Amino acid sequence: MRVLISAVAAVLGLNGAFVHAVAHYKDLAPLKFEHPGELFSKLTSGACCAEGVVTSGNSTGTTKTIDGVSLYIAEPPNKQTDVAILYLTDIFGVQLVNNRLLGDSMAKAGYYVVMPDLFNGDPIPLDAMGGRIPAFDMAGWSRKHTTEMVDGIVASTIKTMRGQLGVKKIGAVGYCFGGKYVARFLAPGKGLDAGFTAHPSGVTVAEWSAISAPLSIAFGELDAANNVTQRAAAEAAFQRGNKTYQTNLYSGAEHGFAVRTDLSDRRKKFAQEGAFFQAVRWFDAWIK
Repeated sequence: MRVLISAVAAVLGLNGAFVHAVAHYKDLAPLKFEHPGELFSKLTSGACCAEGVVTSGNSTGTTKTIDGVSLYIAEPPNKQTDVAILYLTDIFGVQLVNNRLLGDSMAKAGYYVVMPDLFNGDPIPLDAMGGRIPAFDMAGWSRKHTTEMVDGIVASTIKTMRGQLGVKKIGAVGYCFGGKYVARFLAPGKGLDAGFTAHPSGVTVAEWSAISAPLSIAFGELDAANNVTQRAAAEAAFQRGNKTYQTNLYSGAEHGFAVRTDLSDRRKKFAQEGAFFQAVRWFDAWIK
């Protein structure tokens, strides 16, 4: 692994500090950087998919359990399931209304959306945003939701989508925590046809290097989980592997901006809307 990182650094002309930082990567977006915020209910842009967004604060999808996994499902206007989005949430899970509303918006844009409960009813409590529960045991919570456990939920959901739900093409979106699993399941033979992630958390260079399908990423300038060194490492991995990829960097955007942000700040509002359009346009290009 360290040899690969060193090679990436050599291509970019970066020094040993880069190698050390990436080789010893850890999630740099702890709960103190998580924050409450709004999700758009209308868009300032007149772009082609502007009508494909929710217009109220009430999610409209349904929940069903298949093979032991609870799924929030939002249907497109035509009710078709052949082209779908697998929505992988942040640590606040399907229980956070912003996630459900964003899934509803993607359905209105023409996609069958499936959002599994990645944490079996045990997401990070909303009160933990911004470190408002100082004693919250993040390490203990993480031990209950290991990579292997979440892999199993994602794999089961993809199997359900390809089987019982009749999906032919799957694009995955992942926000924060969910971004890691977009990368992991874009590896060969894992079942995804394209991916999008915003402010991904905890993705390794090896996981970026292993993707084999088109991937788009929305980075925030102020996101401590994706600093300039980590963004450079990801892009270098894509370039070395001749991947099909896109990265956008939004100024003034913090960790979590694509799901919850301060809409009174025009830069943050633009970043959130931009990330939504970025995802929809990417999937329109690669899976429709």
